[in-house]
This record gives sequence, C-alpha cells and structure tokens, in this order.
Amino acid sequence: MNITVLTNRDLASHISLTRLVDKLNGHKLSIFISEKVGGDHSLPEPIMALAAFEKKVIGASSTSFEDLAAKVGCPLQSFGDIGNKVNGPEGIARIKATEPDVILSIRFGLIIREEVISIPKHGVINLHSGVLPNYRGVMATFRAMVNGDAEIGSTVHFIQDSGVDTGDILSIAKIPLQPKISYLLNVLNLYTFGCDQLIDAVRRLDAGQTLAARPQQGAPDYFTFPDQQQLQAFFAQGYQLFDPAEIEAIAVLQG
Repeated sequence: MNITVLTNRDLASHISLTRLVDKLNGHKLSIFISEKVGGDHSLPEPIMALAAFEKKVIGASSTSFEDLAAKVGCPLQSFGDIGNKVNGPEGIARIKATEPDVILSIRFGLIIREEVISIPKHGVINLHSGVLPNYRGVMATFRAMVNGDAEIGSTVHFIQDSGVDTGDILSIAKIPLQPKISYLLNVLNLYTFGCDQLIDAVRRLDAGQTLAARPQQGAPDYFTFPDQQQLQAFFAQGYQLFDPAEIEAIAVLQG
C-alpha cells in the first residue's frame, strides 16, 4: 500500500515514526512534517520548557526525522515553504503526488480540509493521545492527570471533516495512569499502544477488510493548552511536565 504519514516535529511523533517505519516496511511510505501544533501564540514558560526538553532529547537521538524518511526511501517533506497552506493548490498537489491509499496522521500540527481528506481511497486515520470524545484537543493526558483519572488512552479515528478530533472511532486503547511519573512519560507510554492500533488498521486494509467505525458518543470536551493558573494547579498536585531523570525510560521507548 501507499501510505502517507502526516506527523509533527516532537518527541512522541519521533517515537511513533520510528515504530511505524520498522513495522510498515513492506509498504511505500511518504512522510510530511509540521513544525508545531497550533497557531502563532505565546505559551506559558513551563510548556516552552517541555518543548525545549523534547527538542534536546530528539537532538541526542542517533536517528533524526530526516534519517527515518531516508530509511524508507523518501524525502522528509513539509509545507513551511508555502506558508503551511496544506489545503492550498500546492499543498494538495504534494499530497496527491504520493498517491496515498491511506493517510495516517500523528500529532500533525495543521488542520486538513475536505479536499485533502478526499484524496486517499481508504480515508485519513488519526492517532489521538486521549480518550474521545472526553478529551478532544491538546494535552489530553494533562487533563486526565488533573482530573485524577485512573486510566489514560489513545483513540484511533477517521478524520472526516475539518473539525478537531471529531471523526468516527476505530479503536480506543487504555493503560493505567502512573501518577508518580511525569506527564511526558505518561504520554509517550501511550504511543506504543497507539501505533499498534494504527498498524492493525493498515494490516486489515491491506487484507481487503473494511474498517468498522462508530460515531462518537457522549458530550465532548475540547481543551487548548493550559494557562499559567491551570499549570500551577497541576504542579500543586505534585505532578511534573517532564523529568530529566526519566531519560533512560524515554530511550527505551525510542528503541
């Protein structure tokens, strides 16, 4: 199959792409990357510190995003040179040129619209690091930790329109929330199971099976990045966004 991957330049995406490149090596992959999630706005300092830590960990890895793309014989493409206009004529042309049977989206920072969504014959499948529809938007695990949830989860769902995390659900995988480790490590732990969900969907499509999906049920909640007050409440509960002492555990997930 021709598989086009839309991903983001962050640590969870790096871990996910490493796993997908290894597990989907019998398929033709094309990879596009965004440089951040969300628009141009300033974020609280703790969120910026988290992003800087992730960048440092990626930089210390022996394999870059460019290396991962080269491993599957494709260039690492982006939309930055066209003003991130993924839904414009040039952006659409770039995706069409990969002739995707299916598009896999993992933390992609740009919203795609109907003309892009209609390109692959099997649709666009997104891996979201939260249980839908309870935790739409960004940093779902942060919200789950604040709420005292016993479990966190990843949802694989179709992208069917330009709404955020609104599509029909293919599967949900849950793992115990570990309150004694950082937000970041809890999130990264989700992606092993999340990638397996994506890989299973690809295998079923490749076998000629139809993917059974169900509409989201229940009242949705949508979350943006936490503000300083919400972060202080998080820290007051004894949580950390990241912990440099967890670098060895992160390295295991990086493979």
